[in-house]
Amino acid sequence: MKIFYLIFALLIVLNLPLVSQDSCITTKCHKDFKAFKSLHAPVEEDCTNCHEQVEKHKFKFDDRENLCIQCHDDKKEGKVVHEAVGSGSCTDCHDPHGNKYSSLLKEDRIDKVCFECHDQDEMVKKFIHGPMESGECTMCHDAHTSANAKLLKSPQGKLCTECHEDKDISKMGKNVHAPMEEGCSECHNPHSSEFEHQLKTEQGKVCAECHDDIVEKSLKAKVQHKPLNEGRKCGNCHDPHGTGMAKLLKTDLMNVCLNCHKKPLENSPHGKYNIADVLKKNKFKHGPVEDGECGSCHNAHGSDHFRLLINTYPEKMYTKYDKKSYLLCFECHDDSIARTAKTVALTDFRDDDKNLHFVHVNKEKGRTCRFCHEVHASNSPKQIREKVKFGKWELPIGFKKTSTGGSCAPGCHKPYTYSRKEKK
Repeated sequence: MKIFYLIFALLIVLNLPLVSQDSCITTKCHKDFKAFKSLHAPVEEDCTNCHEQVEKHKFKFDDRENLCIQCHDDKKEGKVVHEAVGSGSCTDCHDPHGNKYSSLLKEDRIDKVCFECHDQDEMVKKFIHGPMESGECTMCHDAHTSANAKLLKSPQGKLCTECHEDKDISKMGKNVHAPMEEGCSECHNPHSSEFEHQLKTEQGKVCAECHDDIVEKSLKAKVQHKPLNEGRKCGNCHDPHGTGMAKLLKTDLMNVCLNCHKKPLENSPHGKYNIADVLKKNKFKHGPVEDGECGSCHNAHGSDHFRLLINTYPEKMYTKYDKKSYLLCFECHDDSIARTAKTVALTDFRDDDKNLHFVHVNKEKGRTCRFCHEVHASNSPKQIREKVKFGKWELPIGFKKTSTGGSCAPGCHKPYTYSRKEKK
């Protein structure tokens, strides 16, 4: 004990400090620094690395703006510099002495530091981006400087696909959605949104930002296509990022349609009419169907004609003939087939030179094309039907083909035969 007092007295007499001259951390001064989990290296070494002593307990900064870069890399050299870095205000985000958080940040989460300046309300809506949810802003942004806008770590498209590999447009074939070339934020909010998938607005309306003509027509159409108003809307049929198919379809057109039309249509005049089943079971297919071109007859976005047809076609099974009523069929077929009474070349459906299409169609109560023909597929050539719906009755056609013509025995008249051979 006597030795302790002797040393203590000697220090006082010699006017020497009770701790190392280099240390500011004493039981009386800055003692809270001792509790820091992470201590800034200069604090451990010598406080005068950063502070210039002018009097016994007075210090000043030699050059606050450039102080940090005396040890750390200069972060002001990038194309885009964080405002705090550019002004030399490193201590806006970092504690210069030490604390219990990594990188000497002032808060336990990076986003809390960011929200000291940035608006938090814009970042925490209903659907939040994963990194944003976990507070890791620096997953996407460089906190100091970057060669990219918004301090992004990589160009936007590349940055997003570093996590969202399945959306990598370089692997999607030749058809890439134009906004993907500009950047994902054309359609998505990279922080948070009130809409699923962080879309800037609800599905469908996002598409209308560019495709306003298509969306407007579909909304005004008398007959609307159900998928456009349900679920993913445009995304039910199209891939909004990119695809190897035309029109950014998810797969080929036929299979896009059959993805829904593989079950009986609701309120179909044919009863339980399953198009996928019809195509599977029937050998002879209508030309556009054979080519997989459903869009040759139907408008997938909406139409003013029943069944989403692209042009006029009689809705009723019996109707007075008028060319304007059959513009759909005459997109491909010669309209003279329905207005020419006599022919030896125009059609095989004739009795000698009597055009039987004219007989059936061109009258006051004309039979529409679909009365005898199945518009998608049939097991008879020319897509001749086996039966046709007539009210509650499945009216049989009874068609039989011969080498020179054929015969039919439908419920609507007695059996008739026809032959293309000239009658003697």
